[in-house]
Amino acid sequence: MSRRALGADGCPSGWVVVALRDGTVDTVEVVTDLDEVLDEPYGAAGVDMPVGLVAGSRDADVAARLLLPGRASSVFATPPQVVIDGVRDGTLTEHAAATAAALAATGKGISMQAWRLVPKIVQIDDLVAAGHPLMEVHPEVAFAVVTGEMLPRKRSWSGITTRRAVLERLGVVLPERFPGDELAAPDDVVDAAICAWVADAAAAGEPTVTVPERTSQVAHGRPVVIVARPAPRVVPGPRRAAADRRS
Repeated sequence: MSRRALGADGCPSGWVVVALRDGTVDTVEVVTDLDEVLDEPYGAAGVDMPVGLVAGSRDADVAARLLLPGRASSVFATPPQVVIDGVRDGTLTEHAAATAAALAATGKGISMQAWRLVPKIVQIDDLVAAGHPLMEVHPEVAFAVVTGEMLPRKRSWSGITTRRAVLERLGVVLPERFPGDELAAPDDVVDAAICAWVADAAAAGEPTVTVPERTSQVAHGRPVVIVARPAPRVVPGPRRAAADRRS
């Protein structure tokens, strides 16, 4: 039986989702709701979104910043559980009130960037609570772990081309066009792709690493960690994406 792994990154129109079939790109699409791609059986799914909330600051966020010298700002402080619960029950509807609640819980407020992501964080938390085995992948951490170095900033031209080259060396060849591609930024697509590659290791029963390596923080019965994948001993050559083969 073939294995299916998913990688998802949030975008203004919803989610960019890259699906791998036996390690090769099968589909890339933009969907409004992540539920749309979770109905079909999958072995593992990696999302570029916090998975697992705690009352205060998360060990995973602190550890991820330490792995990204000069790029620590790419790891935003995950809103504490009280903020997510307040948004879910409708008691928190404005950034000012949410940041005040976060300040009371953790000693720090939340950025406007984090506030804009809260609806997606709520959705992920609900999906995990419903039993979906989603894993958190931070793309900058994942690329740093597999390459052993910091890549150019992802919104630059060199950042995109470098990441696509890394993905191709890993056998993840993205198509030139896909449904909804005009709705997704290039960095969202490469981020979803590296999330799928990390998830594929879990689906195949291959080694992964966690950031941090150990933590006492638990949510929904699982350690609150960011998952990455070490570089393969033998890097496969590029393979054409299935989406291209069907065109």
